[in-house]
Amino acid sequence: MVGVLRVLGTIDLAQFWPDGESDADTSKVKVNVERDSFSFSPDGRKFKKTDVYFGAFSQGASKKQVVDSQNRITVRLQGIDAPELHYRAAALKSSTGVSAAKRAKFNLENKPQRRQYWAETATVALAEKLSGYGSPVKCQVTSFIDRPFEVIDTYGRFVANIRVGAGYKTDINLWLAEEGWAYPTFYSSMKADEIEAYLKALTKAGKKRRIWRDYSLDTSKFDPKLVFRPKGPVEAAKDKGKVLMPKLFRRQVSFRIQKKVGVFNGNFADYLKANKDSCFRTDEFLKQGEHVAPVRALHDFMKGNKFTLQPQDIVFREKYSNLVDAKGKRIEKF
Repeated sequence: MVGVLRVLGTIDLAQFWPDGESDADTSKVKVNVERDSFSFSPDGRKFKKTDVYFGAFSQGASKKQVVDSQNRITVRLQGIDAPELHYRAAALKSSTGVSAAKRAKFNLENKPQRRQYWAETATVALAEKLSGYGSPVKCQVTSFIDRPFEVIDTYGRFVANIRVGAGYKTDINLWLAEEGWAYPTFYSSMKADEIEAYLKALTKAGKKRRIWRDYSLDTSKFDPKLVFRPKGPVEAAKDKGKVLMPKLFRRQVSFRIQKKVGVFNGNFADYLKANKDSCFRTDEFLKQGEHVAPVRALHDFMKGNKFTLQPQDIVFREKYSNLVDAKGKRIEKF
């Protein structure tokens, strides 16, 4: 039996671009919480309050307090990935043996935050949708988990769905997918019925088109001048162009910069292979499960410069965080 974590909070609309920097992407929705906001049910029926996340730290890509100093959590919207509004490549690891000169060049090239077409438009659409539910927006954050750390990804974000409106019936994650503002993006932490819900949402997204009309498989195209524009202006008519799957785009940014400054010398497929991104095919994952389905790699699906799969055809392996208290002790139970 799978348990349910439920978090009640509010969303401040001022966080969204162009006024703020939050976007329709899976990493930037800030939810304001209080001590009694969190509750857990091992069976999905009887919920009990828990404050296990207050004062807790995630230990993954970095150490981060999961409830920040302003009593906010960051929610990664499960099951979707919208075009990137502002992305900066991860810093080069100190163990890579890169010279100080090349590292300095990398850091200089990496200063601008890269953007994809449709990112601004999708963000505005989400903010407008949420504005119909008041300000601030009351919301319910939910995730199917059994242990506290299972909701936290390697970047300290809560991986969950956000619901708003009367009875919290409107699922924002599914709405973004159904309206064609985000691509389905699956992780091994998701249950089969959750994945099926997004696959069903694709039938509606196909009618709306939007970001799907510009979906691209060509990894050779990259516009270094397409960067984050704080405060706008909002120009929907100009925010249209080819969109690579966002997870590939993020890797493409790192590859392009490393290639330009001489840190990496191969092609993009070589870069994917060197970084060992493992995944599953969605059909195999649904049929056989995580522990039986064959493990694939992103570079397996490259043919020349083309990535041969659609976003919904892949299940990525989840990278969990370790969750610890202020003394560094692992948090195992609610």
